[in-house]
Amino acid sequence: MIELLTIPALIAVLALWVAHSIFLNRRLIDSQNRYRQFFSDSPVALIVINHNYQIIEWNQSAEAIFGWHWEEALEENIIELIVPNFDKAHVKTVLQKAASEGISYSKNYNITQDNHEIFCEWRNRRLEGKSGNILCMAQDITHSQRTLDELSKRSIALESVGDAIVYTDSKGIIEFANPSFFALALTDQMNLYGTAIGTYLFKEQNTFKTIRSQFLTHNTWRGTITKSSKTGEKVLSVTITAIYRQKRLLSYIVNLHDITHISTHVDDLTYRVQHDALTGATNRATLYDRLEHAINRSKRHKEKIALYFIDLNDFKLVNDRYGHEAGDRLLQSVAENIRVCLRNSDTVCRYGGDEFVVMIEEVKGEEHLRSIQEAIQTAITEPIYLDDKMTLYAKASIGVALYPDDAEESEALIKAADTAMYVVKKEKNLKANEPILSADNRNH
Repeated sequence: MIELLTIPALIAVLALWVAHSIFLNRRLIDSQNRYRQFFSDSPVALIVINHNYQIIEWNQSAEAIFGWHWEEALEENIIELIVPNFDKAHVKTVLQKAASEGISYSKNYNITQDNHEIFCEWRNRRLEGKSGNILCMAQDITHSQRTLDELSKRSIALESVGDAIVYTDSKGIIEFANPSFFALALTDQMNLYGTAIGTYLFKEQNTFKTIRSQFLTHNTWRGTITKSSKTGEKVLSVTITAIYRQKRLLSYIVNLHDITHISTHVDDLTYRVQHDALTGATNRATLYDRLEHAINRSKRHKEKIALYFIDLNDFKLVNDRYGHEAGDRLLQSVAENIRVCLRNSDTVCRYGGDEFVVMIEEVKGEEHLRSIQEAIQTAITEPIYLDDKMTLYAKASIGVALYPDDAEESEALIKAADTAMYVVKKEKNLKANEPILSADNRNH
């Protein structure tokens, strides 16, 4: 009787076990299907390899990144298939680490089916079980790495470039300067960060306001500024570029180049081109240029210009008696004495040989003309000390011409002054060999 009762119970238990097994099997199948779906649809390349590095699973993202269909990739050695020769040893070491330690990471180059080189980020994990399979997860970071490389190159270039570079935020506040800027050793460089770029570069506040108003049509401004440094005043060539995105100001980029030596050289060359090498007075070409500008100004303002043509009397005697060095000393001293007695705005020109021309603008009248001529004559006759024993006293004939009374063109005005000088020289009826100099015995 007991045995008859046991049989149904065993059948019931067996039925429950079978039902539970079916349920568990279905859950396992569902889980496997979900895994397969996840594995297949993952945006990350998922590749499963065995202990010999042979590919046993290969999802759609792996196909998209590397180009091989899963059937082509199956059972291929992953290192031989997608790793370039120069990186194979490195990748093998990374996979061995995953096999021994359970996980490894790397960034390395890979090869696609069409032989293009890409750069991928890898995360490798050993799967549970005795098989030693490894799940390799990869993302193509070629584009982002190129962007990082490009930024790195630009950063290195910015740090190492010879020119000083400064950039600001959107409000024009300085937030970065490269090492070349600090190499300029400007006296106010310690107060750089947090300062408005316009305030830092320009003494006049309105200067940058004027420049900034131009940036909407021209994004770049170029000019020169002068800044104080530990070694003296520096002349800097400045380029300011406004960076916009969709008409919204993002930053100002400032490039500074030290042109002090160039500026000094240019100033020196300009001076040499415009001045007489011996006396330092302006030369004939500069006189003509200044006279043309003066005539144009005088026409607008209805003012007068006076030209004094000066010829040193018997200058040849100095060279003959005391040598050309004494003659040079005489010319230098006369030019300097004339300059000292006039305004800085007046022009003193060595016209040629022993001839000088003085140009005076804004002549006030006859009295003004006479006072200037007297001052020039007095300056010329100042004693010129050659040495402890010799003193020269220069004499000169001076003719004057007035714009527009005597001529309205520069050439004609100079000729009129020259003619007036010869009239004066003739009127003096200078005797032959009349001394231009005397020798004093002076004890110092």
